[in-house]
Amino acid sequence: MYTLLIVDDEPIIADGLYEEFKACGQWELDVHRVYSGKAALELLGRMKVDLILSDIRMPGLDGIGLLHHVKNSWPSCRVIFLTGYKEFDYAHRAMEYGAVRYILKTEGYGKVMEAVEQTIAEIERSLRAEALIAEARERLRALNEMTLQDLLGFALNGEMEAGPEIAEELLRLGMPIDPHEPIWMAVCRFDALFPPVPSGYMARKAAVETIRLIAEQYFSPLVESVMTASGSHLMVWLLQMKPASDRTDNSVQRNEQIGLFIRETLETIQRAAKETTGRTVSFAVRTETLQWAEMSGVHQSLALLLDSRFGAGTEMLRTDKQEARSQDIVAKVKVFIDAHLHDDISLVRLADLVHFNPTYLSRFFKQQTGLNLSEFIQTVRLERAKQLLADSENRINDIAASLGYGSASNFARSFKKLTGLAPQEFRDACRR
Repeated sequence: MYTLLIVDDEPIIADGLYEEFKACGQWELDVHRVYSGKAALELLGRMKVDLILSDIRMPGLDGIGLLHHVKNSWPSCRVIFLTGYKEFDYAHRAMEYGAVRYILKTEGYGKVMEAVEQTIAEIERSLRAEALIAEARERLRALNEMTLQDLLGFALNGEMEAGPEIAEELLRLGMPIDPHEPIWMAVCRFDALFPPVPSGYMARKAAVETIRLIAEQYFSPLVESVMTASGSHLMVWLLQMKPASDRTDNSVQRNEQIGLFIRETLETIQRAAKETTGRTVSFAVRTETLQWAEMSGVHQSLALLLDSRFGAGTEMLRTDKQEARSQDIVAKVKVFIDAHLHDDISLVRLADLVHFNPTYLSRFFKQQTGLNLSEFIQTVRLERAKQLLADSENRINDIAASLGYGSASNFARSFKKLTGLAPQEFRDACRR
């Protein structure tokens, strides 16, 4: 599941692209649209976006300004700019940021779809390539690293007080995070057991080191990370925001943003780990900061959360009670969708409704129903449209608005693509 954000101050363009991608079944996309750079920043403060399709010339915060903020918050996000002929030099300046494309507005939907397809392919290749590079860089740990790992293990398991003495020793051993400053914590577990020793031990060690290097690769733009083993089956990450003198946002906002960055980056690490090792992993993460002295207690809580199989990326246990809860969650999502077809129904909004991580809700809904959320929403909208066309005298413009299509032209294009008939042709056929 990839998240696409469309940004354009001309609603007819933003709405048209939105409907085109919503109706496209080629990729599994969670599509969002906003009509200004400021609105885009507000959304980026609440969720991770993999790909932005943006007008480069906008009042207020323009495309270049938006790109600067994006690279500060979500460094791996790809950007495609929509430009006019006179904006070539302006667009060219964006190239210095890297991972940026631009296409002319006059080239039509086909060229836009092609650019998105190529960019998604690049993202998928980067997952595999970066994982292979990380695996190639695997190395033996020096004595200092072994000592560091032992001391962290003692502190995590409560066998040694996390006080000033251990803090100074860890810093002397080269730990990249400061034990005097707040940290975030995540706990990881392989979802399937390894074979018995000795072959299983070596396979697990290789997999652990590979995931360690993958995590360092993805966390490094914004976060310092230290990973250590916890017992025979868990891994623990201690994470800390990197200092940066050019950031002007307040510490509370920045902490919230980094917590979101960590949570969503763990989802990316899961996918990269599966591509590289062939194994799935589960994470439990505390997205609020904690003090060094709290480390042991939080570690125990997250480990229990994983053992209960409610961490991000895990399957829910199928007891009768949990099965009923799963059905309730799906029903709640379906009822909300049915009642809000006139709105812009986003994955983030649905996830907030049931208190799920957005990516996990997407997997969960498909597991329960066999349909992607976007497919389900499209199906419900189409069936409602057919019903209104056949059984009411409502104008086609009003039907389009009531179903959240933005305009009659977007509705007509989407309806014909799915049914082979224009809305009026369908209505005429129903009345013969």
